[in-house]
Amino acid sequence: MAKILSIEVGSSVTRICELDYKVKNPKIYKYFCVPTPQGSQEDGFLKDNGELCLAIKQALVDHQVKTKQVIFAVTSSKIVTREISIPAIKESMIGGFIKSNANDYFPIDLSMYEIAHVVLGSEKSEEGRETLRVMAIAAGKDLIGGYAKFAATCGLKFVTIDYSGNSIFQAMRSECNTETVMVVKVEDSSTIASIISQRSMMFQRNLANGFDRAVHAMAELSGRYDADQAEMFKKMCQKPCIRVALNDRTKIREQDTVYGETEEAAEQRKRVTDTFIQLTGNLQRVIELHNSKAKENPVEKIVLIGMGAEIANLDKLFANELGLPVEVLSELKDASGFLRVGDEPGIGRYIGCIGAVIDPVSLAGEQSKAMKNAFKVNYELLTVLTIILTIVIAGGLAVMSILPYNTEKKREEKLKKDEQTYAEAEVVYKQYLAVSKLHSYVRSRYQMTEHPNDSLVLFLEELEQKLPSDIILSDFVSNDTSITLNMKATSLEEAAKIFQILRGFESVMDVKVGATTSEDNSSNEEEEDEVKYMSFSVICYYYPVEVENPEAAQ
Repeated sequence: MAKILSIEVGSSVTRICELDYKVKNPKIYKYFCVPTPQGSQEDGFLKDNGELCLAIKQALVDHQVKTKQVIFAVTSSKIVTREISIPAIKESMIGGFIKSNANDYFPIDLSMYEIAHVVLGSEKSEEGRETLRVMAIAAGKDLIGGYAKFAATCGLKFVTIDYSGNSIFQAMRSECNTETVMVVKVEDSSTIASIISQRSMMFQRNLANGFDRAVHAMAELSGRYDADQAEMFKKMCQKPCIRVALNDRTKIREQDTVYGETEEAAEQRKRVTDTFIQLTGNLQRVIELHNSKAKENPVEKIVLIGMGAEIANLDKLFANELGLPVEVLSELKDASGFLRVGDEPGIGRYIGCIGAVIDPVSLAGEQSKAMKNAFKVNYELLTVLTIILTIVIAGGLAVMSILPYNTEKKREEKLKKDEQTYAEAEVVYKQYLAVSKLHSYVRSRYQMTEHPNDSLVLFLEELEQKLPSDIILSDFVSNDTSITLNMKATSLEEAAKIFQILRGFESVMDVKVGATTSEDNSSNEEEEDEVKYMSFSVICYYYPVEVENPEAAQ
C-alpha cells in the first residue's frame, strides 16, 4: 500500500490528501478541500452523507486521484482519552496491558468501544523505576462504523481511523526538538491544544471553542443572517476583522496594522474580537496548568495551525493575550512534496491529514479486519462471476437497444407525478425558512437589550454572603464594565484572602488589585494595641454580553 487517501471531515470543510502511508517523511502527491454539506457531520459523527459522498467522488475525479485506500482523521468529544502511567514493558505488550485494565481508565460500557493507545514518552517514578506515559483512547463502535460505511459508499477501501490529537502529535513532534511548544489547531467548532517538548507529548486538551462564533458575528454585523459561512471566513482571512488585543489593559507584543478607522468600524471589530475571549482564556489555563506541573519546562512559544491560522490578526491576538511568541506554521520538516498552488491554503490546514498516515492509533479494530477480509480475492469465483457478468451485460445491452424510448417515457411520467405530490411540501418548506429567519433576527435583537452590569445584583448577593465581617468596605463604584471596591484589612494575608474570594465569584470575569497603602491608627508610638489597617482597592470586571458562562467550556 504505497499511497493512501487521508480525509478529515470538518463541520464546514473536508480536507483530502493523497500521500505515502506509514512513512516518517511522507510525500504529498495531491491535496485539496471540498465544502462539507450542511448536516453531513456533527461532533465527528457522519450523518446524512449522500451529498458529501458525491462531492468527494467528483473531487477525486477532478484531481485525477485513483488511490482507493483511505484513512480518516477524526475529532469528536465522544472520543475519550486518558493519560496514564504504566510499567516499562515491550511495545508489543502495551495494547494488551491497556485493554486488560481498561475498566480502571474508562467508566463506560467497553463492549461499545474500541480501545487504542499512543506512547507519549517515558519517565522515572519516585522510587527510580522507569514508567511509560501513555494516552489511552476509547472511540465508540458506532462512530467507527459510520466511517467504514461511508468509505464503502464512496467506493473506497476503509483502512482505519486516527484520533486527531495523535495526528497532530505525529506531524508536529519533529518541530519541537529543543523548545517546549504549544501547538494550537483552531477549527470552526473546536480547538486542540497540544504541548510538545523534545519530541514527547507533555499535555493535550480538546477545547469546545473555535472561530464559528466570530463568523456568525461577522454575518450579523453585515446584516446578512443567511450569509454563507465560507464567504464570511474568507473575508476574515483577507483583512484584519479582529483586534490584536481584547482590551486596553492587554500588554501589546504585536502591533495592530489598522489605523484611522471609524468608531463604528472599531466597535464592530471589537465585537468580533470578543468572541475569542473564552478560547484565549481556556488556552491560558492550559498553559498555566502545564507550567505548574512542569516548572522546569514551561511553554516557550505557540505554533498556530488549522483553518483558524488563516484568520488575519488571530496570531497577534494570541501573542498579546497569552504573552508568548506565536508562529503560523508555513512548512513541515517531515513532509515533502507540499507545494503552494495558486490560492490554495498553506500546510497548516492539512496537519490532521498528514499526521494520520505517519503512525495512526488504529481505532478501527474489528471494522478494519472485516473490511480487509471483504477485499480478499477468490480468483476461481472471480472467473465464474466474470463470465456470468459478461453474459448479463450482453443481454442487457440488447434489451436497452430495443426499449430505450418506453423506459424514458415511464420515467418522465413518474417525475411529473412526483412534482405534483411534493408541490405542497415545497410551499411549507419555504414558509419554514422564512419563520426561521425571522426567529434568528428577533433573537439577535433581544440579545442587544442585555447589559454588562445585569450581573450587579448577583455580585451584591455574593459579596454579602462571602465577604468576611472584619473587612471594612469604604467605597463601592460600578460602571458598565467593572466594579471598584476600596477596602481595609488588618494584614497583607487578609487582603490576599479577600482577593482570592473575589476571584471565585461567578458574577465577574476577572479581578485586578489596585493601589495599596498602610495606615497606622495608633494615637502615639506607645499605644501598640491599636488596630493597624492596610487600605487597598480591587477592580472586578463583568463578563461581556457576548460571552457565555465559562464553566460551559470546562
